Amino acid sequence: MSELFNRTGVRYEVACDVLGAIIAHHSEALALEREKPIPDDAVVAGIEADKRALRALRDGLDPKDAAAIETVIQQYGPQARELYQQ
Repeated sequence: MSELFNRTGVRYEVACDVLGAIIAHHSEALALEREKPIPDDAVVAGIEADKRALRALRDGLDPKDAAAIETVIQQYGPQARELYQQ
């Protein structure tokens, strides 16, 4: 039970939430681009590639790798915060 609520486990959830927030933003951007009368294929492809990369990062994140978890939070946290403070 102590493993369930350890600091690394909580930080892992934060990292996954941060990545999920950015993925959600990209999903919104993708939907907006696809709704245009003439969607830009390059923009669509770029957004889809970004989403794939973020999902792969999230899915590959080891809940026991504290250093990788902190790297994700430090690298992507400011971006997620900025996206949702607009």
